[in-house]
Amino acid sequence: MDLTDLLRLDATALALIGHDVALIPDSALANPTPCEGWTVADLLRHMNERHDAVAQTVLASVKESDDPRDDFARIAARWMAALEKTGQTVEIPWRGPTSTEWVLGVHVVDMLVHRWDLASALQTPLVVPARLAEAALPLARANTAPGSPLNGPGGAYRQPFAEDPTNSVMDNIVALLGRNPRWSAQDHER
Repeated sequence: MDLTDLLRLDATALALIGHDVALIPDSALANPTPCEGWTVADLLRHMNERHDAVAQTVLASVKESDDPRDDFARIAARWMAALEKTGQTVEIPWRGPTSTEWVLGVHVVDMLVHRWDLASALQTPLVVPARLAEAALPLARANTAPGSPLNGPGGAYRQPFAEDPTNSVMDNIVALLGRNPRWSAQDHER
């Protein structure tokens, strides 16, 4: 997949999750998520912080509000603008200079999985366009292949669950990133 295709997929994944973020009710901000120990608000702050950290390597910083839902669309737009300007390499504050294609491949999958996290936490259905999920599955496999810096101790992902041919494509993507596709907010209510 080339850089243009990855930018298009990333913009689509961000638009989908941005829509979901805008609809999160106040009452759901404290809901637990499949991200162990994180609430919905924590997950939003995490995404905003990571997006903004990368965007600040290319664009001037901006002031955040007190509500991570309000910041998400603006920060996601800055993320896209920064990645479109970077060329073949982007500066990742916690990693250093990194291939823009690799960053986008990881990010597309992360946004889909974080969207799944939100849907699971909010107990809402998750609809992912088949074309997007199908394009993301090989990226998820590459991101979690043996030797990936994203796996294991110090990595971003937990030990993957095995793919299951009876699962949906999205459930297999979620499993590859170490989330149990059968996770339920009802099992983890505080």
